[in-house]
Amino acid sequence: MVEGRTHKPVIDRDKCESCGICIQACPAEVIPEMREEKDSLRGCLYGNMDKEPRLNQYKRYAPPRCEGACPIGQDVRGYMRLIRRGKYGEALELIRDVNPLPSVCGYVCHHPCEKACTRGEVDDPLSIRALKRFVADWDDGKLRVPSPPATRRVKVAIVGSGPAGLTAAYELARVGYAVEIIESYHEPGGMLAWAIPSFRLPGAVLKRDIDYIRKMGVEIRTGILFGRDVSIQDFRRHGTQAVILAVGTQQSVKMNIRNEDGLQGFTDCLSFLKRCSEGDPPPPGECVLVIGGGNAAIDTARCALRMGAGKVSLIYRRTLEEMPAEREHVKDALLEGIEVVPLTLPIGVLESEGKLIGLECVKTRPAETDSSGRKRPVPVEGSRFEIHADTVISAVGQQQDYSEVFRGLSYKGENMEIDRETMRTAVDDVFAAGDFLNGPSTVVEAMASGRKVAKAVEKHLKAG
Repeated sequence: MVEGRTHKPVIDRDKCESCGICIQACPAEVIPEMREEKDSLRGCLYGNMDKEPRLNQYKRYAPPRCEGACPIGQDVRGYMRLIRRGKYGEALELIRDVNPLPSVCGYVCHHPCEKACTRGEVDDPLSIRALKRFVADWDDGKLRVPSPPATRRVKVAIVGSGPAGLTAAYELARVGYAVEIIESYHEPGGMLAWAIPSFRLPGAVLKRDIDYIRKMGVEIRTGILFGRDVSIQDFRRHGTQAVILAVGTQQSVKMNIRNEDGLQGFTDCLSFLKRCSEGDPPPPGECVLVIGGGNAAIDTARCALRMGAGKVSLIYRRTLEEMPAEREHVKDALLEGIEVVPLTLPIGVLESEGKLIGLECVKTRPAETDSSGRKRPVPVEGSRFEIHADTVISAVGQQQDYSEVFRGLSYKGENMEIDRETMRTAVDDVFAAGDFLNGPSTVVEAMASGRKVAKAVEKHLKAG
C-alpha cells in the first residue's frame, strides 16, 4: 500500500502484498532518470533491477501470501502476470523453475495458494490452479522441450517415482547429475499412477510431466522392487554415490476391529484403487460402505459408484465439516449421490458363513479438542446398530512399509532414525524424502520434500 508523495513514495510494509501494481503505475517505468534516486524507495527498488525494469526480479520484502502458502514457493504472481500478457510459454517456464509437475498440480494440487489469496477477502480467490492447468494443457508437452544439461559422472539412484522422487530427480538432473529412478509398479508415477482415479488425474496428463523429466536425462526403470530385485550393494557396484528413498506410504492402516481380516467382501482402499486403475475392479455389489473421511476415502467411494454399486455410503466418526478431505471433493461426492454417515464408529465386521454382510457400529459425540484441532469423537453408550452391505472398504490411512526397504539396505534394526534436516538415514550415503519420511501428505508437500532432499544430496556430494 503506497501513500501520498508524488516524487518519493513511501510504503506500509505491513500491508504490502508485493503485487507490483505500484511499480507498474510508477513514472520511473517511462522516465529512467527516476530510477537513480538513491534516497527514495523508488531508487532502492529500481537500483536492484536491470536497466529494463522487470517486476519482482529481486524480492526485497516478504513474498505475497499465495507464494508463502505454497510448499514449493511457486511464484504465483509472476506466472499469472505472464498469462495475463499472453506469454504462456514464459509462464510455464517460470512454473517449471520450481515445479517439475505442472500438469499434475494443475489437476490435483490442494491449492493452499488460493486459500491464502488476498482477493478472497474481497470476493473469491483467483483461479491459480486452473491457470496453471491452462498453460500446461496449452503446451501439451510438445512446445517447450528441455535441453538436457551436460551430465556429470556422479550417479544418484532414487527408489520410487512418486512426486518426491520425480522432483528430486528433476532438481538433480538440471544441475548435471546422472539420475536413475527405480519403480516397483509397471508404470512410473508412484501412487499418482494408480491411487488417484483417472477422472481426477488422467493418465495422459501424468505421462506428459514424466516425459519432460525423462527428456532432462533421467532414466526411469519400472517393475523393479528395491529389496527383492535390487539392493544397495547393486547400486554401489554400478558407481552410485547417493541413494534417495522415496517409496511413499503404500501400506493401509488397520482399524483393529472384529473380523477385519480374511472375509470375502472386505478390502482396503489402496488395493481397491489399484485394481480399479488396472481395469480389474472387484465386483462392488449393490451396497458399499467406505470407512474414512480423507481424500482416499472420497476417491474410493466415487470409484465404487462408477464400478456399478447401487448405493455408496461414507462412514465417518466425526462430523461432515471435520472431514479432512478437500471440500471440493466432498461436494462432488455428494452431488454424485454418495451418502455421508457422520458421527459413526465401526466396531466390527458382520459375517455369515465366512462372507461379509455389513458393519456393527456405534454413534459418537464430539468431546474435547484433540491434537488435530478437531473435537475427539467419543462413543455413545448403548448406541450400537448395524448397517448391512455387500462390500466394506477401509480408508482410514496409510503408513510406511519398511520391510523391503530394510532388506534392500541390509539394515538389521526394526526402526531407522532419519535426520529431518539433513534427510540422512542411518546408512551411509542414503537419504529419505516424501511420505516415506514424513508420513501421508499432499502431492505438493511431497514435491517440497523432493526439492529439499535434492539440495541435501548435492551438498553432500560436493562436500565428499
